[in-house]
Amino acid sequence: MTSQGLRASPEGIKAAKTALTDKTLSQYKLAAALGITRQPVSKFFAGESVSRSCFVQICQQLGLSWQKVAGLPEDTVSEATNKVQPKSVDLDTLVRKIRQQRQDKIPDQCGTLQMLDIAQAISVLDIYTNVNVLEELTCQQWLEISDLMQDLNHESNFKQLAEASHQRKLPGLEAVSRYSKLMVLGKPGSGKTTFLQYLAIACNKGDFQPQHIAIFVRLKEFAEDAKENNQFNLLKYISQEFLSCGVEEESTATILTEGKALILLDGLDEVPSDNAERVTREIRRFTQVYYKNQFVISSRIAAQQYRFQGFTEVEVTDFNYEQVEAFVKKWFVAVAHKSREDGEARGNLFIHQLNLPENQQIRELAITPILLHLICLVFHVKAEFPSNLTKLYEQILNILLVRWDETKGVKRQTFPCHLTVNSKKKLLSQIAAITFEQGNYFFTQEKIQQLITNYIGTLLNLSIDSIQFQEVSEVALQLIEVQEGLLVERARGIYSFSHLALHEYFVAKNIVESQDQGCKSLVTHITEAHWHNIFLLTVSMLPNANEILGLMKRKIDLLVAKDNKIQDFLIWLRHKSISVSTSYKAAAVRAFYLVCVRRTPAEYLFAHVVRTASLTTEDEDSFYRQHHAFVHTPSYELEYALVGNIAFNSDLALDEFLTSTLTCAGELDFAVDLTLNDALVLDHAHALSIAFDEALNLVLEPEFKKDMQKLKKQLPPIESYPKQFRCWWQANGKVWGEKLRSLLIKHRNIGHDWQFNQQQIELLQQYYEANKLLVDCLNRSANVTPLARQEIEEALLLAIADIQN
Repeated sequence: MTSQGLRASPEGIKAAKTALTDKTLSQYKLAAALGITRQPVSKFFAGESVSRSCFVQICQQLGLSWQKVAGLPEDTVSEATNKVQPKSVDLDTLVRKIRQQRQDKIPDQCGTLQMLDIAQAISVLDIYTNVNVLEELTCQQWLEISDLMQDLNHESNFKQLAEASHQRKLPGLEAVSRYSKLMVLGKPGSGKTTFLQYLAIACNKGDFQPQHIAIFVRLKEFAEDAKENNQFNLLKYISQEFLSCGVEEESTATILTEGKALILLDGLDEVPSDNAERVTREIRRFTQVYYKNQFVISSRIAAQQYRFQGFTEVEVTDFNYEQVEAFVKKWFVAVAHKSREDGEARGNLFIHQLNLPENQQIRELAITPILLHLICLVFHVKAEFPSNLTKLYEQILNILLVRWDETKGVKRQTFPCHLTVNSKKKLLSQIAAITFEQGNYFFTQEKIQQLITNYIGTLLNLSIDSIQFQEVSEVALQLIEVQEGLLVERARGIYSFSHLALHEYFVAKNIVESQDQGCKSLVTHITEAHWHNIFLLTVSMLPNANEILGLMKRKIDLLVAKDNKIQDFLIWLRHKSISVSTSYKAAAVRAFYLVCVRRTPAEYLFAHVVRTASLTTEDEDSFYRQHHAFVHTPSYELEYALVGNIAFNSDLALDEFLTSTLTCAGELDFAVDLTLNDALVLDHAHALSIAFDEALNLVLEPEFKKDMQKLKKQLPPIESYPKQFRCWWQANGKVWGEKLRSLLIKHRNIGHDWQFNQQQIELLQQYYEANKLLVDCLNRSANVTPLARQEIEEALLLAIADIQN
């Protein structure tokens, strides 16, 4: 024991470690449970001197006698008790008393949220979703653009970039427990204020740091009151609030001096710029004087320039999948006023639709809490997402550019050159268009400042003075990042749009505003997959989409115009489609047969790979399985986009089963040649048999049925003699397959061996995807005339000669 504190004896440390293990605690969890930093806990277990109050708290939490842990003799125990207990007891009593006096104040301050476009206040506890934080700010990472690009997945969306981050994520509550002074930073609408309100409520209820008293200060309101009274003094501000709860100033000072408060300072970025320096100075002074308390300050990440001594900075992360799901289910119960069962059911429907491939853009936006709230509002009306996303994007921009600050009464710094909201949108559209055209999702600070300089110079018709405009562009970039959060610093000096979906929206907006020239330039990208969303957005935004859809159709036809074999294939496609009896549009039937044939090119591509690749025995099975999955997953997206789900039609069903039978025969060839695995060979033999039988059941023509039955009888039994079947197929399979092909060509005009080379296979794939895009654009646009729609649909998937005729 010392005059400054207490020290655990070796026996006491041993007993404490045993108790720690028995209670399945770690030193970190023990500190979190007590609401103290880890440092005194570490000192306790190291046998170093610890303050008496901490020492007693640790022992009590472990269920041990603090006197015995300290190794004090009996005659010293009562003396120590007499010295320690009165002050500790008095302070604990005071804390309990003040907590009781402020029991109703915290729910009044922090208990509800006023959410956008929701008339009623919503309980924080009903909607709060646990947040995670990063212990290293993304904007402070020393990364290159190439490093960021590696973390983008094939869909190239920033949600995947966030999930791929190599930084360690920490639960928000754990961060508050770990660090006694915490600066919580985040993008606009990321949930910073809600997190601080939840901390206050949880502390007030005794669920988090129950030995502390929660103090919640909205810094914007503090600044306004301080300016009015000319008193930028947090102690007086807090004391006055405590007085309203019946707490004397002396008690308030005692609590702060003894470090018994959890002080939550919300919205440093919302402080008016003319008061920002004085507020920052007062926070610095206050946190240094009352350093024993727990502090949490929140601010937008781009706004935080001053770093407070002793504070750890963390960044609120975007929502992950589990957080989105939790928020959505809570939203439909709390905000939509549904029963828990109905709310969770609607939430499950939301999540199901959100995960559909066509909702990728919405899925990326949903990682930001404020935008997820808006998406829930939209979904709530019709229990579905809008197919035309333009209005959703416009609402999002309206929130980020104007309404989010307006609803909170926040007035921010004026934009350079007094740019209007529309001017800012045009600026962002130009930045988006130039960077996207260059294939850049990320861009350097120098690049973006140059684009801002060029725009402002052109807008104001000014000659560009490099020094003056550099200063203007720096301020403009910072304000776009701080005020709207539409541009985000992903690493030191490297920026991107906050969401790829918004980057794409601004590109499309720029094309629409460029009118004819923009549309002509756009169609040159029709075979580039990452431009497809731009097409969909542009078509939905144009007041009249006839021209761009016509440009797209002509560009698609030109893709295959010079390839005679593909032109012959398209002529066959038309002849075949008109030979079947169906009520569907001719284009839909052509799409159906194009899909059927697309399986065959896959076989030839695979055969080419097999002939040229050096496969080891270990690779054969996995390589074959990959090919098998590819061949057996044909996409009927184009056909579906034209007419929806095609109901049963005997002609189409027969041809599909026949095509599958021929494909299975080809796959069986590959299986026999590529692997010694008899089970795998039998699987494909069974698939062939099933497809053959299904087709045979649909054959009505007597001669064709007789020929098919005769061919089926040539196959040896599969189950009884698997090895004999393999041997038979090795000797006769290819001939049998050619007989099947001949029957299909003779009786159904399908199964032709087009022998496309790899380049033609890739060209057909591009042709298919481009047509699918065109049909999607037709379906998305409400601004195309019926005549233009009909002309395009009737000419889909036709050879040039047929179009001209």
